[in-house]
Amino acid sequence: MPVSTRRRLLRVLAATVLLTVGSLDSVRARQDPQRPVFRTGTSLVRVDAYPSRDGKIIEGLTADDFEVLEDGVPQKVESFQFVTYERNAALDERRDPNSQREGFQLAADPSYRVFVIYLDNLHVEVAGSHAVRVPLIDFINRVLGPRDLFGVLTTRHSVNDLMLGQKTQFIEEQLTKYWDWGRGGRVTEDEEDLTLAACFPDPAIAAELVRRRRVDEVFNDLEGVMTTLANIREERKNILLVSNGWTLPGRAAWLRSGSRPRMPSVGVTDAGKLTMGRTRKGEIDPRVCEEQLQRLGDMDFQQRMRDLLQVARQSNVTFYSIKPSGLSAFEDRAQVDSLLTLSNNTDGIAVVNTNDLTGGATRIGDDLSASYILGYYPINTKADGRVRKITVRLKGSKSAVRARREYRAPTEAEMATLRAASNAPVAAPVVTPADSALGELMRLRPGAVLHTRGTILGDELLLTSEVTAPQVEAGRWKDGGEVQVVLTGSFGEIMTTARGRLDPGARAVVVRIPLKGAAGPFSAAIRLRSETEGDAQDGVTVARPGSPLGDPLIFRLATPTTPRPAGSVQFRRTERIQVRWPLSGGIENRRARILGRDGVPLGLAVALGDLQESGLAFLVADLNLAPLTAGDYIIEVSGTVGGKPASGHLAIRVGR
Repeated sequence: MPVSTRRRLLRVLAATVLLTVGSLDSVRARQDPQRPVFRTGTSLVRVDAYPSRDGKIIEGLTADDFEVLEDGVPQKVESFQFVTYERNAALDERRDPNSQREGFQLAADPSYRVFVIYLDNLHVEVAGSHAVRVPLIDFINRVLGPRDLFGVLTTRHSVNDLMLGQKTQFIEEQLTKYWDWGRGGRVTEDEEDLTLAACFPDPAIAAELVRRRRVDEVFNDLEGVMTTLANIREERKNILLVSNGWTLPGRAAWLRSGSRPRMPSVGVTDAGKLTMGRTRKGEIDPRVCEEQLQRLGDMDFQQRMRDLLQVARQSNVTFYSIKPSGLSAFEDRAQVDSLLTLSNNTDGIAVVNTNDLTGGATRIGDDLSASYILGYYPINTKADGRVRKITVRLKGSKSAVRARREYRAPTEAEMATLRAASNAPVAAPVVTPADSALGELMRLRPGAVLHTRGTILGDELLLTSEVTAPQVEAGRWKDGGEVQVVLTGSFGEIMTTARGRLDPGARAVVVRIPLKGAAGPFSAAIRLRSETEGDAQDGVTVARPGSPLGDPLIFRLATPTTPRPAGSVQFRRTERIQVRWPLSGGIENRRARILGRDGVPLGLAVALGDLQESGLAFLVADLNLAPLTAGDYIIEVSGTVGGKPASGHLAIRVGR
């Protein structure tokens, strides 16, 4: 399979939604389960418990059957719930939330199971990814029920790409079609690995650094996932890790002694400027080489594993591990031990040393079939921020049952904040322009074929529909297609229809629709159709501008001279973006900034200019995306129009 096709699968898997939920309206109506309940200065601690016999949970127990201890001191069980999880939900029962935020809100309900499938494609060979496809699909089909929340991530993505959704059919199709997602053991193809190989001519040093970088990448991902899940809910979260495991080396002083440091040289760039290090694109920067050598060589991965386990226990995350390679004559015992350590120390199951991967997936499903949720108010009321150990036993037994192991007590400052939040009336959230702009990123539907943006210029609606990058990389829609648009008004009445043509080799099409003075807002249903590719659909709602800066047109540029219309706000670091805000009047004191997702300005210059086109004036922001890391950003322009402040915001998502 071509590299681009494998990458497409990994992107699709990371964004594909795997979630079964009930009615979204009914969930919104519930009281927030994460809002703390206070009594005499303490908050309720919730503990998931899994007493089992012969691999299955023991049913029929009551609160009186359990004994809960905190740091060895018995606690009184104040709340008690036994939750069972129905399996094999029908497809028509599965509904997608509208956004990442909505999916996370559903996950906060303790009556749902939550787990993320993490495909460690850096440490799974192609034979392993082929062997595990059927067990994974069987696991999804057999375990998924109406109160389950699933997500999928790979090493190609950050935790910001985690989506909790519902449909499973698409992920099944992708695992079946693109079964060779495993990249372990292949000739390196990652830019980071190629850079290390170019930095260090000694193959032994380069290979060791590549090995360390890959383990570091996986550990960073897992830490990020656990932190995100811990912020969503206190109750148990589960990570299904598909990996052959890792060798965990300590610090490697020999790397420094065996490598001759390169001194950065002073050179002249193509623009005629003096600089230290890399002077042209494609050159190796010795400073980067030295930084990576020091960072990776000084890393103790055995300590990283201990830190990972501590984060897992404090976050109440359980790891279920599946080793796709099964039994092997050349098995690395250290790799197997890493999976056993991770699962055994978080009360999970490690499916290793077996070729019966389907049976192992069934064991995991049985282990997740039900749980007891116990709640208690700690006798120790000190708000000291210390970690407290939890032990759960069945009365009459000295053996602990699998349950949450520890938590961190809040500090005095945190308790004061929580009390204030608990007692204060719930105010309507303040939505800033930046928040509104970020809302558009939620329209980046997982697995979408088509993304559309709408902009009103004068009395004309411009719809820009663009085929998504994974579709283009897979060679789809290269022959173009016919576009059909149905436009409806504010009361749902059909106003008009329009047609367009996606030219062969093009990625986007612009359809112009006269509005004839209608007030709006307007809803457009777009369908792209071709004989070879079938149908793709999208929809967008557009309102007339309410400020001097209207909704912008966006363009992607592979080179500075070839702007192409864009319907998606998802970009690559190898691209430039040009944003054109239509102006209803002259603008003074103007400026442009790039903000992080948190609204904090970044020290990156945004070029700002003017454009007159077809009798319309535009304020144009131009930005090279190469200096940015993968993540979400906001392009902001501002100034004064007629003596009054005016601003415009566009959120974009930058990928690797």
